[in-house]
Amino acid sequence: MIRVLRKPGKSGNTITTVLITKKYYNFWKKYVSKNWKMYCDKNDLGLIVLDNFIDNSQTKKKANWHKLLIGKELLKSNISKKIKNVCYLDGDILINVFGAPNIFKEHLINKISVVNQYKDLPYDYFTTQKKISFFRHNYYSKKYPLDSSIFMKPSQIFKFHGFKQFNNYFCSGLFIFNLRLFSKFLENIYFKYSKKFKTLTSGDEPVINYEFQNKAKLKWLDYRYQAIWVYEMANKYPFLYYSKFKNKKIQSACVTSSLMSNHFLHFAGSWHESKMIESIKNYLINNDKRIIRKFYKYNQIRPSANPKGLIKP
Repeated sequence: MIRVLRKPGKSGNTITTVLITKKYYNFWKKYVSKNWKMYCDKNDLGLIVLDNFIDNSQTKKKANWHKLLIGKELLKSNISKKIKNVCYLDGDILINVFGAPNIFKEHLINKISVVNQYKDLPYDYFTTQKKISFFRHNYYSKKYPLDSSIFMKPSQIFKFHGFKQFNNYFCSGLFIFNLRLFSKFLENIYFKYSKKFKTLTSGDEPVINYEFQNKAKLKWLDYRYQAIWVYEMANKYPFLYYSKFKNKKIQSACVTSSLMSNHFLHFAGSWHESKMIESIKNYLINNDKRIIRKFYKYNQIRPSANPKGLIKP
């Protein structure tokens, strides 16, 4: 079913997600929904949720593949007349509603916009993966390997799947496309692959990366439009591993801090780090909301730099 939570404004731009089963919808509603609604209200964007399998035929794949059928489904509805561009988001992404620009202003209509996960990161990629592997192994589970496919370069991932090799990679939890130009392209990718097609983690990401880079023109967005929380945590807040993810107030403070320097924050994955999104119920409701709003209001004021004399604590 298509849930239109906010109709698209004059721009025709809309944020859309796929939340199959009540479990995922209720999770999104509890921890994320108000955050997205604030961002959509601020930028006059539509907000649409698809909450059921779009493909129920024998070709039906896992839920995460159905993001490729969003355009197909929207075009069948009356709301499609008001939609021009769609930003797909995974349901575990928080947005810095006070500091994040309107993401659609970065988009080019004849391209698909994606966010770097490999090149031009604010951290060294392999050092970050080393930290993640080491901390997970030592603080979460000794079964977590210190050497695994987490260290694959993009070219190695493509080669593993028998694809033409490219040297960049994006997280498929966020992409922007023009509804009329690219819906059929996305639908064709979905039906091109059998549900038996095996990927590294049984997900859609390697396939989408290959097909997008092989056949479409891409606009590569800055990492801040989909900062990966596990990267942020490993590099900025490794002490959260030591406390075994139990202190919600400290987790909330770290998430807030990360959002102050990023636009969108993705809690991707199935390990314990990703559950820290739950430390902030409907992000930015109380103290976190006030401090970030104050920061961005203050940040817009040009300082005079007038000397105030010696000031001691």
